[in-house]
Amino acid sequence: MATGKLPILVQQTYEDIKEIIERGEVEASGQLPSENILSAQHNVSRATVRTALARLEYDGLIVRVHGKGTFVREKTLNLETSLNEKWDFIPMLEENGRKVKIELIGIHQRSAGSEDAHLLNVRPNTEIVELKRLYLADGAPVIYSRNIFPRNALRKGADPVLMNYQCTAYELFNDYFNEEADSSLTDLLPVLPDEQIAAHLKIEKTTPIFLFKDLFLTQNEHILLAGENFMHENLLKLRFLSNPK
Repeated sequence: MATGKLPILVQQTYEDIKEIIERGEVEASGQLPSENILSAQHNVSRATVRTALARLEYDGLIVRVHGKGTFVREKTLNLETSLNEKWDFIPMLEENGRKVKIELIGIHQRSAGSEDAHLLNVRPNTEIVELKRLYLADGAPVIYSRNIFPRNALRKGADPVLMNYQCTAYELFNDYFNEEADSSLTDLLPVLPDEQIAAHLKIEKTTPIFLFKDLFLTQNEHILLAGENFMHENLLKLRFLSNPK
């Protein structure tokens, strides 16, 4: 995630070290040379090297261990997508060579409380369906997902318990809902997981993660579904390419 333009020397040092990492030109242990050695190798000051390393750590490419040195982080899952298309986590994972499996954690039909009613723009006590799922990429948990939608948004005869949830949100709308989503609105927030989410993602509760808060809208701007998708930054790195024309 970018935080602004770096000074020229820092940017060049950042790119040079990043290229070394990507080419695998590091010790078998994954340890990078010391700041003094990097400074001499790249003919820049230690301050420049230190700033470049800080940015590499921020971007998830390295980890600095006090008293031991700087190490290349285990390869993250890098995904690219275009925001001028309808997108979903399943095709993004698959297009990046990952085998995707979705575990259904639970389905709960209940009356909407004030918070969920406000989120879905429905009356309090409207019957809603709450869906919890866990996305696995190559067997590793990467996304904990919670979705809610009004029960009356489903076609007549559609049973939430019997629906197939091994699909994208748009496929779900097409197969079971009265209307289809025309667009989605997403907010990305840094958060700390609660105990349940941390357990499913196999991380500590003190580990920062990303929260994608989604609203899927019809052409008339009715809210079909609201979602919360929690992703561990070290397991999932997203890069968005916007190409408006």
